[in-house]
Amino acid sequence: MNKLSTYITLEAVRLDLNLSSLKRLFEEAGLALESAYGIPHDEAFTALNERERLGSTALGFGCAVPHARLTGLEEPAVVLLRTLEPLKVPSPDKTGAQLFIVILAPEDGADDHLELLRETAELFSDAEARETLLKASTPVEVCEFLTHWETAQTAAAQ
Repeated sequence: MNKLSTYITLEAVRLDLNLSSLKRLFEEAGLALESAYGIPHDEAFTALNERERLGSTALGFGCAVPHARLTGLEEPAVVLLRTLEPLKVPSPDKTGAQLFIVILAPEDGADDHLELLRETAELFSDAEARETLLKASTPVEVCEFLTHWETAQTAAAQ
């Protein structure tokens, strides 16, 4: 079991988005967060955009984890977005990004936020997991994969 799978539901997955910029990605993330969690899309967009101005959230390997804190949240909100083509974003390996896990965290929810960031980094560092997420044809496939994906911590405990 992993924390990501408890937050990423069918309503929180958007695949094959035809987007041309990170700004458009944040707009789509805002709409997905509004649909899945009831968070006003303009508040989500603003928080993500402001956080990205501090520095890129791209991890390399075609993945990024845009994240921000948002006042008024009681628990984290997480969505997974996949673009048709990699977006040009500053990334360590200069590949851009095509897979995005977007996390909004409560102002005072440091532990959950950090755990979700750690799991996302672990997920995106796994070449097989990245390939599975890139090839998934439906949100159901994404959610099923995440439900069965084990973190290193979970696997070691078994």
